[in-house]
Amino acid sequence: MDRDLLRQSLNCHGSSLLSLLRSEQQDNPHFRSLLGSAAEPARGPPPQQPLQGRKEKRVDNIEIQKFISKKADLLFALSWKSDAPATSEINEDSEDHYAVMPPLEQFMEIPSMDRRELFFRDIERGDIVIGRISSIREFGFFMVLICLGSGIMRDIAHLEITALCPLRDVPSHSNHGDPLSYYQTGDIIRGD
Repeated sequence: MDRDLLRQSLNCHGSSLLSLLRSEQQDNPHFRSLLGSAAEPARGPPPQQPLQGRKEKRVDNIEIQKFISKKADLLFALSWKSDAPATSEINEDSEDHYAVMPPLEQFMEIPSMDRRELFFRDIERGDIVIGRISSIREFGFFMVLICLGSGIMRDIAHLEITALCPLRDVPSHSNHGDPLSYYQTGDIIRGD
């Protein structure tokens, strides 16, 4: 768990978020050890008082705090931190600069039946697809495919292809039990 990010969130949302986290994440072993130390006062300079005449920005929305407490094991996971340097830190002087060509489907007038046929001919097991969840059932969720994320980049949203992601293939993110509880209709996900 990312202690600094958790501490920043608690400084922003206050003690109500802390109590929600304690009640929601009591079974999570990572949070049992962190929540005792997360209530420590923040290190560094004290927060500045807002100037008179300016509206004070406060985040009182309990719905946001409930969301943070329910999804805390995902939001504060160290897997979000990347070891790769940011693009602004990379020395790009030696690299060639060029535009990335959009998929040909955007420029060509190919009949949709032919496009569907080509898609199903070219797709292989293990290819990465990106889609939007259209419905969630007890056996998995259905998603409408938007594009391919590996190999030949293809825009396939216009084909309106619906795919099933069965419950056995949905990764479990915590010990809470139901892996489908982490997804909502409309979420954009990436899968293979």
